[in-house]
Amino acid sequence: MITIIYEDVDIAVVHKPTGLASQATAFGNNSISSTLPETWQPVHRLDQRVSGLVLLAKNTESFTVLSKAFANRQVNKKYRAVVANQPLQASATLIHWLLKNGKQQKVKAFSKAVAHSVEAQLSYVLVLSSLKYHLLDITLVTGRFHQIRAQLAAINCAIVGDVKYGYKRTTPDGSIFLQSYYLAFKHPATKAPLHFEINMPELWHKYGL
Repeated sequence: MITIIYEDVDIAVVHKPTGLASQATAFGNNSISSTLPETWQPVHRLDQRVSGLVLLAKNTESFTVLSKAFANRQVNKKYRAVVANQPLQASATLIHWLLKNGKQQKVKAFSKAVAHSVEAQLSYVLVLSSLKYHLLDITLVTGRFHQIRAQLAAINCAIVGDVKYGYKRTTPDGSIFLQSYYLAFKHPATKAPLHFEINMPELWHKYGL
């Protein structure tokens, strides 16, 4: 079930659960767009198996302003991820070049630019470790398709449950242990600074985190 975190005449911020797509596809209508009013348009996307905060515009003017803010990297997005392999460094900035395979709906991360690739950058910090699992706090610099999933897999830290990028098995609820937990931006109309943060999924606590 979608939880509305914030709403006014121009925007809404919702907590998207796993299993719900950001936008309707040809394969089904189980999406934010089909659940909320038609005029509420997601300004960005989360993968279907990823949970977290999504910003929606409730009118054309807000959508235009917020889309530009995302394009100009004026929106601060932070994620949590759980991995089974501890990264070699407790904190680092990762820079890769991603090449998308449209048929597989997957990207591959390269250490150098290749033809048709796009640069991707993120920073992570190791926050907590249990006996078998490790919690990372991630700040996106760019916002590429499957960026976090591909970049972590490239350093041998595939996200728990992400079998597409090399993890060995699915999770009990079918989710990927990746969450968009923090969102900060300026209101498209008032220009007031806004920020929102949600708690870590309950299921993750069962992994010692």
